[in-house]
Order: sequence, then C-alpha cells, then structure tokens
Amino acid sequence: MAYFLVMGGLALSASFALGWALWRSLRWLLGCLSGDRGSRKPAKTRKPARQNKRQAAKRSTKADSRRKAEAKPASRPRREPGRFTRWLAGWHAALPLALVASLVYLVARLAEYGLQFRPPHAAPGGYHTIVIVLGWLAAGLLLAGLVQRLAAWRCR
Repeated sequence: MAYFLVMGGLALSASFALGWALWRSLRWLLGCLSGDRGSRKPAKTRKPARQNKRQAAKRSTKADSRRKAEAKPASRPRREPGRFTRWLAGWHAALPLALVASLVYLVARLAEYGLQFRPPHAAPGGYHTIVIVLGWLAAGLLLAGLVQRLAAWRCR
C-alpha cells in the first residue's frame, strides 16, 4: 500500500511538472508565432515640448560642458550581452522545475530507503534506475537555474 502511495505521488508530481513545462512552452511558442513577445509591451514615448531655438542652444551647450566635465575615461568598453544570454535571462522556468524535480527525487530516495528495510517486499528492479535518473535530472535543472540567474544578473 505504501509503495502505491509513494509511486502515485511520484507519478502525480512528475506529470504535473511535465504538464506545466508543456503549457509554458506552448504559450511561448504561440507568442513567438503571433509576433507578440509575451507580456512585453513597447514603452510609450512622449513628444518633447516646443522650445525656443535660443533656449535649446543654451541648454545643449550647458549640458555638453557638464557631460564633458563628468565623463571619466573608461578602461575598456562594456559589451552588451548576446541574444542567447538575453533569452536565457528571460527564461524563468528553470528554478521552479528544479525545485519540483529535487522534491520528487528526495521523496523517491526516502521511499527507496524505507523499502530496503522491509525484507518481504523488495523494490521493483527499475526503481533504483528511476531514482538515479531523477537525481541527475534535478542536478541538471539546478545547474540550469543557476546559469539562468547568472544570465539575468549579466543583463541587468
């Protein structure tokens, strides 16, 4: 009975995580196909107020002299992040999936540990393999989440 509860919870968690990933990827794909990039909306620009030519000239010369005084020579120019880095920074699914996969792995590992101490009931042959695959999946997703956070930090 405990085995069926644990395996049912494992199957439910895995199917929920895969369904969520499928839903997010379908929303992203539909957004790309329709030309809309998700919920990003272009910023509205306001028109500058009309100015006298004299006032504009005075302001521009003052601003230019102020900029020259404040400008510091840069040791090296800052490079903008690439397209892949910007895409990865916007991909927020890695950490939630890593959390779900880690929790599923921990529950499966706990169930495997509990099944070792029940001599009449042995774990099925493929159960250990499933636990190993879940562990590697969780580790890979945690690494992807870390890389995503680094990309988000780089794009800021």
